[in-house]
Amino acid sequence: MATAMSGGAPPMPYSLFLGFVHRNIPPLGFPVTEMHVTGAFWGLAALWTATDFYGSSLLVTILSLVYPAWMSYRAELTGKYPVQWIAYWIIFAAVYMLEFLQFLIEYIPIYLTFKLAFFLWCMYPCANNGSVLVYNNALKPALAALDQWIGSMKKKQSVEFPKDD
Repeated sequence: MATAMSGGAPPMPYSLFLGFVHRNIPPLGFPVTEMHVTGAFWGLAALWTATDFYGSSLLVTILSLVYPAWMSYRAELTGKYPVQWIAYWIIFAAVYMLEFLQFLIEYIPIYLTFKLAFFLWCMYPCANNGSVLVYNNALKPALAALDQWIGSMKKKQSVEFPKDD
């Protein structure tokens, strides 16, 4: 199998699945690797969401929640809060707030596929992934302007009406 396992570590889900494939499926003429399994999974997910088949919205929601939630949990355990996951959850909330504009979203072809690809880009584990770029270049300036506007509203003098004696 193509997975590297450290001594005594439990088998990873890919290695379990690949073991099942190698035992039960006739040879395909090429070795089935993790890349094949991953590509097939995301290809089927893209096809499912592109056709807007039953449950595709639920699939996108689950796929965009599970890994980031797990990584946020692990970050909380270590006491380190990477900007990636804080930015991801702000973007996640912004996207779901924008989805209340359903009358616009229903006219975007294969919206769920674009949404899934966007969330995958935002959760990709690298230094400058989508969540960091979108947050720093779009949402952070907008949120800073909103915070400044709200701060200026708090500083304004309020008008008091005279009290009747």
